[in-house]
Amino acid sequence: MAFDTETRNRLQRFVSAARKLLASEFTKQFQSEYGIDPTSGEIAELSSLEHLDDGRRNTAHLLRETIAHYQSTEPGGQTEKGLVAAIDRVLREQAFTVLNRFAALRMAEERKLILESIRQGDQSEGFQIYQHGTGSGMGERHQQYRAFLFSIFDELSLDLGVLFDRFSPHGLLFPRPEALGELLTQLNDIDLASLWAEDETIGWIYQYWNSK
Repeated sequence: MAFDTETRNRLQRFVSAARKLLASEFTKQFQSEYGIDPTSGEIAELSSLEHLDDGRRNTAHLLRETIAHYQSTEPGGQTEKGLVAAIDRVLREQAFTVLNRFAALRMAEERKLILESIRQGDQSEGFQIYQHGTGSGMGERHQQYRAFLFSIFDELSLDLGVLFDRFSPHGLLFPRPEALGELLTQLNDIDLASLWAEDETIGWIYQYWNSK
């Protein structure tokens, strides 16, 4: 299929909407969970985040380490403006990793490389099989679905670690249920259905994500 102007415009609109959604979601997570304000650059002391469990506390620590690393490697990084820029870079990386992973899963579905996992959200065939095998001992349905997706990430990371490694500093965050549902709705829009079988799609997503 030729990526004509109409096709590229459809994909560009999707990427723009997904970028806005994920940036908003992770900005809220930065502020409400991890004590990081992308607007002011204020970062709370890790010891003050008493609401975090061990897993999220480790995430908060890694986010701070990554921000500090970017500050140290960029000219003017130690200024207030440099700090805000470093936080923004981390936020954008987290958001793009999520979009890239889900786009890759959607393309893998089309090629029958994995069972249907996101095409119908938590009604997808792969999740139904997973849920049947694990039962209801893993919490609410959205928690089970997230665990299912994480299991796919872990399996695929054996061959595609750069993209699917859940412990990479670029992929520490995950959308909460409402944002995840909206992302899947956008991803599975009928207007995009034919694009997931095309190898070019992932390249255009990268280009549109980085385009102003």
